[in-house]
Amino acid sequence: MTDAAGQHPARRRVAVALAAGKGTRMRSELPKVLHEAAGRPLLAWVLDVARAAGCDRLLVIVGHQAEAVRRAFADAGDITWVLQEHQLGTGHALLQVEGALAPGDDPLLLVLSGDAPLVTPRTLERLSAAVEAGAWGAMAVSVVEEPGSLGRVVPDAAEPSRLARIVEAADASPAELSLRTVNAGLYALPAAGIVPYLKRLAPDNAKGELYLTDALVAAAADGHAVRLVELEDPSEAFGVNTPAELDRAGRLLAARRG
Repeated sequence: MTDAAGQHPARRRVAVALAAGKGTRMRSELPKVLHEAAGRPLLAWVLDVARAAGCDRLLVIVGHQAEAVRRAFADAGDITWVLQEHQLGTGHALLQVEGALAPGDDPLLLVLSGDAPLVTPRTLERLSAAVEAGAWGAMAVSVVEEPGSLGRVVPDAAEPSRLARIVEAADASPAELSLRTVNAGLYALPAAGIVPYLKRLAPDNAKGELYLTDALVAAAADGHAVRLVELEDPSEAFGVNTPAELDRAGRLLAARRG
């Protein structure tokens, strides 16, 4: 159903923060999402952005040291904790939210990384707007000079703002590695629409994990429009994996606050 202007009605927004990883490269016993940047845990920055973007529920996927993460946010009454007992990849992580949603509930899931604190409410609004304008789903992308280990995004040849496929760096050919459009790890997805694709995932990649990106590629192959939303500020895609990256994130966050 659309309104008089051709827009789809705004739907409920539910944030899903992926926060189950161990963060081995941090070389710390502290869960990665609890490391502080600019005086606050990484996950706290992400959840505040979700709130500012109008999410009426915050689903946080936890795994490694789940209880420690829960304790750190014990005063936050708007969080629903979802356990990913075995960390089998981003697709497996998102699938865990199925049990946290009521039967027939089909909100727009705004999927965020718990270790990427530089995302802004405006970006989540732009992702949501793409779906409200008629796309099946949306994903944030960024054009960067040195993509490194980030997944490469291949747009549709006939409609460049639409996803054709994604290839993870570990599985990419040399030609694919030369692409500079990368997956920023931020998504707006229909809950009821994405779950069947998540259930079909198989670990046929170099890491043996279930990639959320494979579910999006499958949806695109079936004719669903997955809109590519380029970040206005590429730093929003910056995720923290090492102490040096934590320091950088802290500096960038502090600079934003002025």
